Amino acid sequence: MKKYFAFVVLILIAVTSCGRSYNTRGLDHEQLEQLADAAFLAEDFDDASGLYTELMFAYPGAANTDLYLYRLGVSEAALRYWSDALFYFNRVQSEYSRSLMVDDCLFQSARIWWLQRHDYRKDLTPIMNARTLLSSFFEKYPGSSLIEEATLLSDSISNVLSMRALFVGQFYARRNEYDASLLYLREALNDYGDTECKAEVLMAIGGVYAYRGNEYSARRFYQRALDECELNEEQLMELQTILEEL
Repeated sequence: MKKYFAFVVLILIAVTSCGRSYNTRGLDHEQLEQLADAAFLAEDFDDASGLYTELMFAYPGAANTDLYLYRLGVSEAALRYWSDALFYFNRVQSEYSRSLMVDDCLFQSARIWWLQRHDYRKDLTPIMNARTLLSSFFEKYPGSSLIEEATLLSDSISNVLSMRALFVGQFYARRNEYDASLLYLREALNDYGDTECKAEVLMAIGGVYAYRGNEYSARRFYQRALDECELNEEQLMELQTILEEL
């Protein structure tokens, strides 16, 4: 007990020392693991990454290798080393499929792609990669404790994809390409659920039908916006004016 207490004190000194430098000389496997855990829990991810890497090299095939890989992934992600983080999470999934953290690794991989997203008007690659991984997550781990977080991320992705389809639909509408416009606007409405821009989408579809002289369909979609969406004051006034003029 005294030996363990002394080592804990050494860990605390190491964690709080200037420069947060960890001296691993002479430590055995258990002590090195405890030091890595201390760095990780203190969110000292730079040093945690180095310590878990040292554990990987010093003790290949250790019983906790999946944990080392997982925490390496979390540490690299926190440091924004996206490719390294994905590499470690993928290793857990491919080499330790029975690990208790395998669902978390798949979710974290999806989240990493989401964090790399760019302007949705230009590049959807990270978002689509995140969506693909989330789809796999829901299929493989329906009982995961991360389902709620994954659902929130999925909703965020759907919002962005719907905004993208709305943007493209409006682009074509401004150029009087109404068939192409409706194709994208209906994608925004039907493919991504009740997104944050649903009111804008319904109003845009109503506008396209109005431009084409289809008053009945225009009124139907405008009315849906009134009935199904929480409109801000500006949208409400605009819709009321449009419906009065139709």
